[in-house]
Amino acid sequence: MRWVLVRNPWTRAKKGIRRVNVWYQSSRALRRLGAEQTAAHLLERALEAQPDRGELHLDAALYCLKSGQLEKAAWHCRRANLLSDENFIQWPERACREDDGAVIGDRLVALGALGNWYFHTGDFDKAVDFYSRALSGGRIDATVLNNKGLCLLQLGRNQEALPLFQQALAQRATPEILVNCGLVLNRLKRYAEALSCYERAQRKNHSSLELLINKGYTLFHLKRYDEAVLCFELTQAITPQDTVVLNNLAACYLKAGWFDAAAASYRTALESAPHDAALHNNYGLCLERQQQYAEALNHYERALALDEKERETFLANKAQCLVRLGRHEEAAVICESLLQGAPENRLYWGLKGDVLAAAGAEDEAVDYYNRALGLTG
Repeated sequence: MRWVLVRNPWTRAKKGIRRVNVWYQSSRALRRLGAEQTAAHLLERALEAQPDRGELHLDAALYCLKSGQLEKAAWHCRRANLLSDENFIQWPERACREDDGAVIGDRLVALGALGNWYFHTGDFDKAVDFYSRALSGGRIDATVLNNKGLCLLQLGRNQEALPLFQQALAQRATPEILVNCGLVLNRLKRYAEALSCYERAQRKNHSSLELLINKGYTLFHLKRYDEAVLCFELTQAITPQDTVVLNNLAACYLKAGWFDAAAASYRTALESAPHDAALHNNYGLCLERQQQYAEALNHYERALALDEKERETFLANKAQCLVRLGRHEEAAVICESLLQGAPENRLYWGLKGDVLAAAGAEDEAVDYYNRALGLTG
Protein backbone atom coordinates (compact mmCIF):
# COMPACT_ATOMS: atom_id res chain seq x y z
CA MET A 1 0.00 0.00 0.00
CA ARG A 2 1.19 3.43 -0.83
CA TRP A 3 0.45 6.40 1.38
CA VAL A 4 -0.71 9.59 -0.24
CA LEU A 5 0.44 12.68 1.67
CA VAL A 6 -2.17 15.35 1.69
CA ARG A 7 -0.85 18.78 2.62
CA ASN A 8 -2.94 21.33 4.44
CA PRO A 9 -3.57 24.10 1.87
CA TRP A 10 -3.99 26.65 4.69
CA THR A 11 -0.41 26.04 5.82
CA ARG A 12 0.83 26.91 2.37
CA ALA A 13 -1.48 29.91 2.17
CA LYS A 14 -0.19 31.17 5.54
CA LYS A 15 3.40 30.92 4.35
CA GLY A 16 2.45 32.94 1.30
CA ILE A 17 0.78 35.53 3.46
CA ARG A 18 3.91 35.75 5.62
CA ARG A 19 6.06 36.34 2.55
CA VAL A 20 3.69 38.99 1.20
CA ASN A 21 2.82 40.26 4.72
CA VAL A 22 -0.64 41.60 4.15
CA TRP A 23 -0.41 43.57 7.42
CA TYR A 24 2.48 45.58 6.03
CA GLN A 25 0.79 46.20 2.70
CA SER A 26 -2.38 47.32 4.46
CA SER A 27 -0.37 49.56 6.76
CA ARG A 28 1.32 51.29 3.82
CA ALA A 29 -2.02 51.79 2.08
CA LEU A 30 -3.62 53.31 5.18
CA ARG A 31 -0.62 55.53 5.72
CA ARG A 32 -1.05 56.96 2.21
CA LEU A 33 -4.68 57.68 3.11
CA GLY A 34 -3.63 59.52 6.27
CA ALA A 35 -4.93 56.94 8.76
CA GLU A 36 -1.72 57.02 10.79
CA GLN A 37 -2.92 55.36 13.99
CA THR A 38 -4.55 52.40 12.26
CA ALA A 39 -1.50 52.07 10.00
CA ALA A 40 0.76 51.95 13.05
CA HIS A 41 -1.38 49.21 14.61
CA LEU A 42 -1.22 47.12 11.44
CA LEU A 43 2.53 47.65 11.29
CA GLU A 44 2.82 46.13 14.76
CA ARG A 45 0.98 43.06 13.47
CA ALA A 46 3.33 42.93 10.49
CA LEU A 47 6.33 42.95 12.83
CA GLU A 48 4.85 40.08 14.81
CA ALA A 49 4.73 38.07 11.60
CA GLN A 50 8.21 39.10 10.36
CA PRO A 51 10.23 40.39 13.33
CA ASP A 52 13.54 40.39 11.40
CA ARG A 53 12.42 42.27 8.32
CA GLY A 54 14.44 45.49 8.10
CA GLU A 55 12.03 47.64 6.13
CA LEU A 56 9.30 47.00 8.71
CA HIS A 57 11.57 48.26 11.47
CA LEU A 58 12.44 51.28 9.35
CA ASP A 59 8.75 52.20 8.97
CA ALA A 60 8.20 51.60 12.69
CA ALA A 61 11.12 53.93 13.47
CA LEU A 62 9.43 56.67 11.43
CA TYR A 63 6.18 56.31 13.36
CA CYS A 64 8.01 56.40 16.69
CA LEU A 65 10.04 59.41 15.63
CA LYS A 66 6.93 61.36 14.66
CA SER A 67 5.34 60.63 18.03
CA GLY A 68 8.50 61.64 19.91
CA GLN A 69 9.39 58.10 21.05
CA LEU A 70 13.06 58.49 20.24
CA GLU A 71 14.39 55.53 22.23
CA LYS A 72 11.91 53.21 20.54
CA ALA A 73 12.74 54.72 17.14
CA ALA A 74 16.42 54.07 17.75
CA TRP A 75 15.71 50.47 18.76
CA HIS A 76 13.87 49.83 15.49
CA CYS A 77 16.71 51.46 13.56
CA ARG A 78 19.21 49.13 15.19
CA ARG A 79 17.05 46.18 14.18
CA ALA A 80 17.04 47.58 10.64
CA ASN A 81 20.88 47.79 10.80
CA LEU A 82 20.82 51.57 10.43
CA LEU A 83 22.68 52.19 13.68
CA SER A 84 26.08 51.04 14.83
CA ASP A 85 27.40 51.78 18.31
CA GLU A 86 26.42 55.45 18.52
CA ASN A 87 24.25 56.82 21.27
CA PHE A 88 20.59 56.44 20.31
CA ILE A 89 19.93 60.17 20.34
CA GLN A 90 22.80 60.77 17.91
CA TRP A 91 20.94 58.98 15.13
CA PRO A 92 17.99 61.40 14.73
CA GLU A 93 20.37 64.35 15.26
CA ARG A 94 22.64 63.09 12.48
CA ALA A 95 19.65 62.24 10.33
CA CYS A 96 18.28 65.77 10.70
CA ARG A 97 21.63 67.16 9.54
CA GLU A 98 22.24 64.74 6.66
CA ASP A 99 18.93 63.19 5.64
CA ASP A 100 17.81 63.67 2.06
CA GLY A 101 14.26 62.52 2.81
CA ALA A 102 14.86 58.80 2.44
CA VAL A 103 15.16 58.09 6.17
CA ILE A 104 13.14 60.89 7.74
CA GLY A 105 10.27 62.01 5.61
CA ASP A 106 9.37 64.98 7.78
CA ARG A 107 12.46 66.66 9.16
CA LEU A 108 10.45 69.34 10.96
CA VAL A 109 8.58 66.67 12.93
CA ALA A 110 11.92 65.08 13.81
CA LEU A 111 13.29 68.44 15.00
CA GLY A 112 10.23 68.92 17.19
CA ALA A 113 10.63 65.39 18.58
CA LEU A 114 14.27 66.09 19.43
CA GLY A 115 13.21 69.30 21.15
CA ASN A 116 10.71 67.30 23.22
CA TRP A 117 13.39 64.77 24.15
CA TYR A 118 15.82 67.39 25.44
CA PHE A 119 12.99 69.29 27.14
CA HIS A 120 11.99 66.22 29.16
CA THR A 121 15.60 65.33 29.97
CA GLY A 122 16.26 68.87 31.27
CA ASP A 123 18.68 70.08 28.60
CA PHE A 124 16.75 73.26 27.88
CA ASP A 125 19.42 74.97 25.78
CA LYS A 126 19.48 72.07 23.32
CA ALA A 127 15.69 71.85 23.35
CA VAL A 128 15.43 75.54 22.44
CA ASP A 129 17.86 74.99 19.56
CA PHE A 130 15.79 72.18 18.03
CA TYR A 131 12.46 73.96 18.60
CA SER A 132 13.90 77.06 16.95
CA ARG A 133 15.01 75.05 13.92
CA ALA A 134 11.57 73.48 13.63
CA LEU A 135 9.88 76.89 13.84
CA SER A 136 12.26 78.53 11.38
CA GLY A 137 11.57 75.68 8.97
CA GLY A 138 7.88 76.55 8.94
CA ARG A 139 6.44 74.30 11.65
CA ILE A 140 4.55 77.06 13.47
CA ASP A 141 2.75 74.71 15.82
CA ALA A 142 1.15 75.70 19.15
CA THR A 143 2.76 72.78 20.97
CA VAL A 144 6.25 73.65 19.70
CA LEU A 145 5.72 77.33 20.57
CA ASN A 146 4.47 76.45 24.05
CA ASN A 147 7.29 74.00 24.78
CA LYS A 148 9.97 76.40 23.59
CA GLY A 149 8.43 79.05 25.84
CA LEU A 150 8.60 76.67 28.81
CA CYS A 151 12.29 76.01 28.10
CA LEU A 152 13.02 79.73 28.01
CA LEU A 153 11.21 80.10 31.34
CA GLN A 154 13.48 77.44 32.82
CA LEU A 155 16.47 79.38 31.51
CA GLY A 156 15.19 82.64 33.02
CA ARG A 157 14.64 84.22 29.59
CA ASN A 158 11.17 85.47 30.47
CA GLN A 159 10.97 88.36 28.02
CA GLU A 160 11.69 85.99 25.11
CA ALA A 161 9.17 83.42 26.35
CA LEU A 162 6.17 85.77 26.41
CA PRO A 163 5.68 86.26 22.62
CA LEU A 164 5.92 82.49 22.11
CA PHE A 165 3.04 81.85 24.51
CA GLN A 166 1.08 84.66 22.90
CA GLN A 167 1.59 83.13 19.44
CA ALA A 168 0.57 79.73 20.80
CA LEU A 169 -2.60 81.25 22.27
CA ALA A 170 -3.45 82.83 18.91
CA GLN A 171 -3.43 79.33 17.42
CA ARG A 172 -5.00 77.35 20.23
CA ALA A 173 -6.15 79.01 23.45
CA THR A 174 -6.00 75.92 25.65
CA PRO A 175 -6.17 76.27 29.46
CA GLU A 176 -2.63 74.89 29.77
CA ILE A 177 -1.15 77.54 27.48
CA LEU A 178 -3.17 80.24 29.28
CA VAL A 179 -1.67 79.12 32.61
CA ASN A 180 1.84 79.16 31.13
CA CYS A 181 1.25 82.65 29.73
CA GLY A 182 0.05 83.77 33.15
CA LEU A 183 3.21 82.35 34.72
CA VAL A 184 5.55 84.34 32.49
CA LEU A 185 3.47 87.50 33.01
CA ASN A 186 3.81 86.95 36.76
CA ARG A 187 7.58 86.77 36.40
CA LEU A 188 7.52 90.02 34.43
CA LYS A 189 5.42 91.57 37.25
CA ARG A 190 2.50 92.17 34.90
CA TYR A 191 0.07 90.87 37.47
CA ALA A 192 -3.23 92.20 36.09
CA GLU A 193 -2.57 90.53 32.72
CA ALA A 194 -1.52 87.32 34.45
CA LEU A 195 -4.77 87.27 36.41
CA SER A 196 -6.72 87.66 33.17
CA CYS A 197 -5.03 84.54 31.78
CA TYR A 198 -5.84 82.49 34.89
CA GLU A 199 -9.47 83.61 34.84
CA ARG A 200 -9.78 82.71 31.14
CA ALA A 201 -8.42 79.25 31.93
CA GLN A 202 -10.96 78.84 34.72
CA ARG A 203 -13.79 79.88 32.39
CA LYS A 204 -12.76 76.91 30.26
CA ASN A 205 -13.51 74.67 33.28
CA HIS A 206 -9.82 74.22 34.04
CA SER A 207 -8.68 73.86 37.61
CA SER A 208 -5.34 72.65 38.89
CA LEU A 209 -2.98 73.14 41.80
CA GLU A 210 -0.63 75.10 39.57
CA LEU A 211 -3.38 77.47 38.52
CA LEU A 212 -4.61 78.07 42.08
CA ILE A 213 -1.09 78.65 43.44
CA ASN A 214 -0.13 81.06 40.68
CA LYS A 215 -3.45 82.86 40.81
CA GLY A 216 -3.07 83.26 44.57
CA TYR A 217 0.44 84.64 44.06
CA THR A 218 -0.90 87.13 41.51
CA LEU A 219 -3.75 88.27 43.77
CA PHE A 220 -1.27 88.73 46.63
CA HIS A 221 0.79 91.13 44.53
CA LEU A 222 -2.37 92.94 43.46
CA LYS A 223 -3.09 93.39 47.21
CA ARG A 224 -6.34 91.45 46.91
CA TYR A 225 -5.51 89.45 49.99
CA ASP A 226 -8.97 88.02 50.76
CA GLU A 227 -9.17 86.45 47.28
CA ALA A 228 -5.58 85.21 47.53
CA VAL A 229 -6.45 83.54 50.84
CA LEU A 230 -9.30 81.68 49.13
CA CYS A 231 -6.93 80.32 46.43
CA PHE A 232 -4.38 79.11 48.95
CA GLU A 233 -7.02 77.65 51.29
CA LEU A 234 -8.42 75.62 48.39
CA THR A 235 -4.90 74.46 47.55
CA GLN A 236 -4.14 73.57 51.16
CA ALA A 237 -7.26 71.41 51.31
CA ILE A 238 -5.72 69.31 48.52
CA THR A 239 -2.11 69.35 49.77
CA PRO A 240 -2.34 70.04 53.52
CA GLN A 241 1.39 69.55 54.22
CA ASP A 242 2.78 71.56 51.31
CA THR A 243 5.08 74.08 53.00
CA VAL A 244 5.12 76.49 50.04
CA VAL A 245 1.32 76.69 50.11
CA LEU A 246 1.29 77.07 53.90
CA ASN A 247 3.90 79.83 53.74
CA ASN A 248 1.96 81.73 51.06
CA LEU A 249 -1.30 81.29 52.93
CA ALA A 250 0.31 82.61 56.11
CA ALA A 251 1.73 85.61 54.21
CA CYS A 252 -1.79 86.45 53.00
CA TYR A 253 -3.21 86.11 56.54
CA LEU A 254 -0.45 88.40 57.78
CA LYS A 255 -1.21 91.07 55.18
CA ALA A 256 -4.92 90.80 55.94
CA GLY A 257 -4.19 91.32 59.66
CA TRP A 258 -5.21 87.80 60.73
CA PHE A 259 -2.13 87.22 62.88
CA ASP A 260 -3.32 84.15 64.80
CA ALA A 261 -4.24 82.33 61.58
CA ALA A 262 -0.87 83.29 60.07
CA ALA A 263 1.02 82.00 63.11
CA ALA A 264 -0.89 78.71 63.00
CA SER A 265 0.00 78.20 59.33
CA TYR A 266 3.68 78.93 59.97
CA ARG A 267 3.75 76.46 62.87
CA THR A 268 2.18 73.76 60.71
CA ALA A 269 4.71 74.42 57.96
CA LEU A 270 7.64 74.29 60.40
CA GLU A 271 6.47 70.92 61.70
CA SER A 272 6.99 69.56 58.18
CA ALA A 273 10.11 71.60 57.39
CA PRO A 274 11.94 72.52 60.61
CA HIS A 275 15.13 73.33 58.69
CA ASP A 276 13.55 75.83 56.29
CA ALA A 277 15.26 79.14 57.02
CA ALA A 278 12.70 81.22 55.11
CA LEU A 279 9.87 79.81 57.22
CA HIS A 280 11.70 80.70 60.43
CA ASN A 281 12.29 84.24 59.14
CA ASN A 282 8.66 84.70 58.09
CA TYR A 283 7.36 83.28 61.35
CA GLY A 284 9.60 85.75 63.15
CA LEU A 285 7.94 88.62 61.29
CA CYS A 286 4.54 87.26 62.28
CA LEU A 287 5.55 86.97 65.94
CA GLU A 288 6.71 90.60 65.92
CA ARG A 289 3.26 91.64 64.73
CA GLN A 290 1.95 89.80 67.79
CA GLN A 291 4.52 91.65 69.92
CA GLN A 292 6.28 88.40 70.82
CA TYR A 293 9.73 89.88 70.21
CA ALA A 294 11.88 87.46 72.21
CA GLU A 295 10.43 84.43 70.42
CA ALA A 296 10.74 86.23 67.07
CA LEU A 297 14.43 86.85 67.78
CA ASN A 298 14.94 83.10 68.34
CA HIS A 299 13.52 82.35 64.89
CA TYR A 300 15.71 84.97 63.18
CA GLU A 301 18.76 83.41 64.82
CA ARG A 302 17.59 79.98 63.72
CA ALA A 303 17.21 81.26 60.15
CA LEU A 304 20.75 82.68 60.25
CA ALA A 305 22.12 79.34 61.43
CA LEU A 306 20.38 77.47 58.61
CA ASP A 307 21.04 79.58 55.51
CA GLU A 308 23.89 81.86 54.48
CA LYS A 309 22.36 82.89 51.14
CA GLU A 310 19.77 85.23 52.67
CA ARG A 311 22.00 86.29 55.55
CA GLU A 312 21.60 90.05 54.94
CA THR A 313 17.79 89.83 54.97
CA PHE A 314 17.76 87.81 58.18
CA LEU A 315 20.28 90.17 59.84
CA ALA A 316 18.21 93.23 58.93
CA ASN A 317 15.10 91.65 60.46
CA LYS A 318 17.07 90.64 63.54
CA ALA A 319 18.34 94.22 63.96
CA GLN A 320 14.80 95.62 63.85
CA CYS A 321 13.69 93.04 66.40
CA LEU A 322 16.60 93.97 68.69
CA VAL A 323 15.49 97.60 68.52
CA ARG A 324 12.03 96.60 69.74
CA LEU A 325 13.68 94.73 72.60
CA GLY A 326 15.67 97.85 73.48
CA ARG A 327 19.01 96.26 72.56
CA HIS A 328 20.19 99.21 70.48
CA GLU A 329 23.93 98.62 70.64
CA GLU A 330 23.61 95.07 69.23
CA ALA A 331 21.33 96.37 66.50
CA ALA A 332 23.83 99.13 65.63
CA VAL A 333 26.64 96.59 65.28
CA ILE A 334 24.55 94.59 62.79
CA CYS A 335 23.78 97.76 60.80
CA GLU A 336 27.46 98.65 60.57
CA SER A 337 28.21 95.13 59.32
CA LEU A 338 25.49 95.40 56.67
CA LEU A 339 26.71 98.83 55.51
CA GLN A 340 30.28 97.61 55.21
CA GLY A 341 29.12 94.84 52.92
CA ALA A 342 26.72 96.96 50.82
CA PRO A 343 27.27 100.71 51.34
CA GLU A 344 25.06 101.49 48.33
CA ASN A 345 22.00 99.89 49.92
CA ARG A 346 19.76 102.73 51.05
CA LEU A 347 17.59 100.43 53.17
CA TYR A 348 20.53 99.75 55.45
CA TRP A 349 21.16 103.48 55.92
CA GLY A 350 17.51 103.93 56.85
CA LEU A 351 17.71 100.98 59.24
CA LYS A 352 20.71 102.53 61.01
CA GLY A 353 18.76 105.77 61.26
CA ASP A 354 15.89 103.90 62.95
CA VAL A 355 18.32 102.35 65.43
CA LEU A 356 19.84 105.72 66.32
CA ALA A 357 16.43 107.41 66.60
CA ALA A 358 15.19 104.66 68.92
CA ALA A 359 18.33 105.10 71.04
CA GLY A 360 17.63 108.84 71.35
CA ALA A 361 20.33 110.07 68.95
CA GLU A 362 17.93 111.94 66.67
CA ASP A 363 20.47 114.41 65.28
CA GLU A 364 22.81 111.65 64.21
CA ALA A 365 19.87 109.67 62.82
CA VAL A 366 19.04 112.54 60.45
CA ASP A 367 22.34 112.05 58.63
CA TYR A 368 21.55 108.40 58.02
CA TYR A 369 18.01 109.18 56.85
CA ASN A 370 19.45 111.68 54.37
CA ARG A 371 21.77 109.01 53.04
CA ALA A 372 18.83 106.65 52.78
CA LEU A 373 16.98 109.25 50.68
CA GLY A 374 19.98 109.82 48.44
CA LEU A 375 20.72 113.24 49.93
CA THR A 376 24.13 114.45 51.00
CA GLY A 377 23.16 116.47 54.06
